[in-house]
Amino acid sequence: MKVISSQDNKYIKLASSLKQRKYRDAEGVFLVEGRRAVEEALQRSDLVQAVFWDESLTEGDSMYSAAASFANCYSIGSRLMKHVCSTESPQGIAAIVQKPTWSWEAMLDRKGLLIVLDRIADPGNLGSILRTCWAFGVEGVLMTSGCVDPFSPKVVRSTMGAILNVPVFNDVSAEQLDALGDLDYRFISTDISGSKNYGAVEYGTPLAIVFGSESQGVSDALKKRCEIFINIPMNPRVDSLNVAAACAIIIAEARRQYPVGAEKV
Repeated sequence: MKVISSQDNKYIKLASSLKQRKYRDAEGVFLVEGRRAVEEALQRSDLVQAVFWDESLTEGDSMYSAAASFANCYSIGSRLMKHVCSTESPQGIAAIVQKPTWSWEAMLDRKGLLIVLDRIADPGNLGSILRTCWAFGVEGVLMTSGCVDPFSPKVVRSTMGAILNVPVFNDVSAEQLDALGDLDYRFISTDISGSKNYGAVEYGTPLAIVFGSESQGVSDALKKRCEIFINIPMNPRVDSLNVAAACAIIIAEARRQYPVGAEKV
């Protein structure tokens, strides 16, 4: 394991810069922090560019051998680890990871379940949604312009590895959504005033379920693509559900009806 002691090291400077989206976009990489997230990242070793290990951790640590076996693993002090990470109390391990690339055509060809996110702004919500999509085998997540960056530190931490395992497509265009319609994908939208109970809907695939902005809901442009609007019955004294919670409930029902592998082809 190599040792880095200076903030001027190129890897330290790069890692620290990744707190800002412009550098993540420019370099095509992002920072993964924490034990669980880095452990998941190491399963995609082809994407990992560097691993940072806090020198205060012992060689007897359960993650030491996995980290140390990586060619670009660097031992750094706690001061540098705090400089690199965005969390106030880093867990002692972080990694620079290349953004995964996914095939749009391959995703469409599977004709399965897709989730469309319209201007989701809260990092925690997006992270939770991606974890749900990973858990239920969603084939892809399509994000419109205005969504929070899925590679921001808060989103990456809350995905718990999902960001490396779920195909995510940013800034999806109207033309790309048109392509879904051309392949017979049906669009269903969530709506508080939706006319149908989510549990009374047929979720056959290929299907795209649309979830809207926390404050504004689904845009009119996306609503025009949808053939069914659904809601989740709940206590009338409750204004609405968190979008991540609503997403989990509806995806679970869709998968109950059509388990992974049961998609129509």
